[in-house]
Amino acid sequence: AAAVACCAVLCLGLLPLAYGSCQKPITPEEAFSCSAADASYFKGNMPDTWWTATNPPNQYVPGLSFIKDYYSCCRFCIWSFDFPPSAPVVAMHGPTLDCISFKNDFTRFDQDKTLNLNQTEMAMYLAMPPNDYLIANKLLDGDSVFRQADIDRSGAISLEEFLLLRHFWAVVHTVKTGPLRAAEDGQSLSVGPLGGLFLDAGMVQAFFTVANSMNIETYLVQNPPWDTSLTREPVAEELSETLLSFDIDGSTRISVEEHYFRVFADRNGDGWLSKDEYYLSLYKKTNPAGKPDNPYLFPINFILHDWDNDDRITFLERKFVAADVNQDAELTRDEWIRGDFPNQYGPFDGHSVSPDSTKGPTINTVRFFFYTIFHECATQGLIEYRSSLVSAPWSRSCILNVLIDHRPPFVNAELNTTAECEGGHTYCNIVNGSQDRYSDTNECSSDFDCAKGRGCTYFGYCHDQAMIEPLGAMPRWRRWMNNKPPSGYTLDVMKEAMSRLKYNYTLTLKPNLRLDDAVAPMPLEGTAKGQGRPPLTFVLTSAFEQLRYTAVNNEPINVTRYSCTNSLWPSDGFVVVVRTLPDILSNQMGMWYMLGSASFVNFVAVFFFFVLVMGHFFWFFERSINEDHFRGFYAEGVMDGLWFAMVTVTTVGYGDKVCLTGMGRLFGAFWMLFGLICFGLFGGQVVTQLSEMQDAANIQNVEQIHGLNVGVLKKAYPGELSSIYGFQGVEFDTIKDAADALKSKRIPAMIMPHTDVLHFFEVEEQYALKCGNPLKIVGEPLLQDKLQFGMQNALCACDRCDKPRTGTSVYAAQYLTQAINEKMEELAAEGFLASRQEKYLLPKAADSCGPGHGFDIYSIIAMLVSASFYFFLVWFVNSKRTRPLALKLYDMFEKSLLEVAFVIGIKHRSRKYLNAEEEGEVDEEEDNNVLMEGARSVHIEKYMDKLQELCLGHNADVRKLQVEVMEGRKTMSRIIRFFTTSGAILLCIVCNVYTTLVIVWGSEIRLTELGAAPDAKFTTSLEL
Repeated sequence: AAAVACCAVLCLGLLPLAYGSCQKPITPEEAFSCSAADASYFKGNMPDTWWTATNPPNQYVPGLSFIKDYYSCCRFCIWSFDFPPSAPVVAMHGPTLDCISFKNDFTRFDQDKTLNLNQTEMAMYLAMPPNDYLIANKLLDGDSVFRQADIDRSGAISLEEFLLLRHFWAVVHTVKTGPLRAAEDGQSLSVGPLGGLFLDAGMVQAFFTVANSMNIETYLVQNPPWDTSLTREPVAEELSETLLSFDIDGSTRISVEEHYFRVFADRNGDGWLSKDEYYLSLYKKTNPAGKPDNPYLFPINFILHDWDNDDRITFLERKFVAADVNQDAELTRDEWIRGDFPNQYGPFDGHSVSPDSTKGPTINTVRFFFYTIFHECATQGLIEYRSSLVSAPWSRSCILNVLIDHRPPFVNAELNTTAECEGGHTYCNIVNGSQDRYSDTNECSSDFDCAKGRGCTYFGYCHDQAMIEPLGAMPRWRRWMNNKPPSGYTLDVMKEAMSRLKYNYTLTLKPNLRLDDAVAPMPLEGTAKGQGRPPLTFVLTSAFEQLRYTAVNNEPINVTRYSCTNSLWPSDGFVVVVRTLPDILSNQMGMWYMLGSASFVNFVAVFFFFVLVMGHFFWFFERSINEDHFRGFYAEGVMDGLWFAMVTVTTVGYGDKVCLTGMGRLFGAFWMLFGLICFGLFGGQVVTQLSEMQDAANIQNVEQIHGLNVGVLKKAYPGELSSIYGFQGVEFDTIKDAADALKSKRIPAMIMPHTDVLHFFEVEEQYALKCGNPLKIVGEPLLQDKLQFGMQNALCACDRCDKPRTGTSVYAAQYLTQAINEKMEELAAEGFLASRQEKYLLPKAADSCGPGHGFDIYSIIAMLVSASFYFFLVWFVNSKRTRPLALKLYDMFEKSLLEVAFVIGIKHRSRKYLNAEEEGEVDEEEDNNVLMEGARSVHIEKYMDKLQELCLGHNADVRKLQVEVMEGRKTMSRIIRFFTTSGAILLCIVCNVYTTLVIVWGSEIRLTELGAAPDAKFTTSLEL
């Protein structure tokens, strides 16, 4: 009876509190107002019976849940790590878990009676064991303890803050041990993260063991004994889950901030703080003037925490404010380390940016926003998949929005924009009816399965339009052309990699896609605010330009500011493309090409100059004693010298003319040797040129394009390509233009991005032509190790792209792309990449026409026609039947030719070809000519007599003039001989020098143009 009465008294004592502020505290102080009587009651009764102390709840509630929901003012007197989830084990027995003694300690330390502990007074607590041991061994930093315990940044520790610290640090007081003795960098814990004020896995496990022993001891000494099965230690899996749930930031260290946020501040346990929860917490609530903050008019402190403006405060937002010691809204490297931001989610350098040269790198709220997205998605993935960061988990609630463009065979994706959707809209979101087609499950495969005003989401469920993009954050179902989901080599590889990583992604078709479309996520605005995290945007590239040039102004993109996977296609890079069937160059065609080539014309011009000079030499040396072969008159003798020079230098040697003088023979010997050398060099150059033409027609690798005119894209860094491989670049705007030039034989080859070449083959249907693809790829892909050239197929996201805001630093891009790279290695090893390549990238049809026959059809036809005409003419003339006709036709033909000759004046008509009338006219004309000739003779005789008389008087003058002319001729002859000899010697010297240069350099002269097609194939003979 006495026990019943005592229990009733205790229950009656609790009832007023249950309906008062203890159940729903309205001030931060009331949240820590548990009385000694209340604490004694909970210690003296089984946790499973606590629910009977108040009304409500009027039904069974586990002990910890009862404290949270109905007696939260005593939460700081209860210790639990929330296992098992159905009825968590609690601990509150033992001298180190006496919450009432915490208040007594505070009163004892508060020597100035200000109801706050300054740093000196706080040192009294730190001098207690085991704190003194931890500080003495540099496992704990006293200043860090004071700073972290000062939750509201007031510069003093209030009672509530002290109770919070004691509740958190009671684990250490209970197990009498601290964290590991060294930080990750090998330094002491006191200078590391959190100054040593944290709980690690070993401490939590030790606390489980000690607290469980104290519970069992308490249960056994009760009269009657309590059921000891209500307390136990967690198994390994439960311990791991406990650590994951309490370690909010994933650092493997539980801090005071994490402890307070999860256990006390987040009253409803939804993972973030509402405005009401914030103003019921111990966090700062005074404005810069020191006056209380107004939570309704202008909640400045809530706004300073909620910098993504989503009307809620996550732990990471609170952690940023707590780590910002100097309160300048930026974290320095030291604040980052002290604030315990783990490197697993990105090192400081991965998120920081230097604002100016005078200030070191910092992380502001904009950059920290990208860190929070990564952190929350990764840590939530740890919990969802029960895995570690090594396996790169990513929460399925964190959607990856992948932008794609239709570029077969790598990405085949087309949206259905036909009349199937009302008005041609991309998304069909108008439908009759007020009920979903599958109203019991709300499942859908299109918007037509949803009621009016609702749409089908990416996850296959109907939702209100306001919740779905573009109004909301939830991704919408895509209607693809012919109901075929996107496919293609690159897309299939990406899908498989993300499927194995269990990443949740959506595909968005964006025409004219470029790398700079991978913008950084921004906080959601409008109706989408508060509906979840903004998706990370990825760009799936499958073209050279997509990675390197913008779509608007074709400006270069700094690829290094984006995080991209390794190439999704092992054969990425540049390739050499040539014609499938090369031309055949016969001997006669080679001869005609050579005769019209620039090298041959140049050779003939120089050769003629030498022949002209040597012809003069030979005439000069031989004219005086060898007039039979070299006539003395200049015009005739030089022609003899030219003929002799031509016959000699060509080594023909008719023998009709020879040199008799010593100088003539000496020059003749030199001239013959010169001819041998000259024609030898020229012949070698001709063979080289034809060989190069043959090589150009049969290019098999990149080494063979050296020195040739090769097509390149203007945007594909033609200068660098030319310098690497030594060809002459012919620039084109598009691959189609270059391919047309290659087909029309204007260039022998082109070097292009491999992906773009296969896309061109697919789009232009080159494999569907009558004789198959007229172009082919030769050799292996090039420049695969160079980022500038070697990658076209990749999945990229913004890393430091400064879009849409300056200072962007999305370290999650590196985390996700590295995870995909690891899966790519698995796919390659398993043969998945090879199977996808065989499905999409191998030629769909083979060459159906085969190689050429090698015959020069036109020459053969001309030969056959000429031979046939000749044999017919011989038969026609010699045949008895046709000979008369042939002779008659011959006479007619001869007369026709003569008539033509008469008309054009080449020949005069003979009398036998005149008729009677024409002959009479001729006779009359001759008679007139005879009369005129007689009269003319009479006049000539008269004038000749007079002329003879005049000439006799001038004979003496003429003789004197002849003498003077002879003397002048001798003088001029001497002068000409002097200058001719001097000129000959000088010309000989010049010829020797020139000949020497030709001999030395001739083999290195590259005859690059013969007039033939650069890719023509040379054959030495015709096979009939």
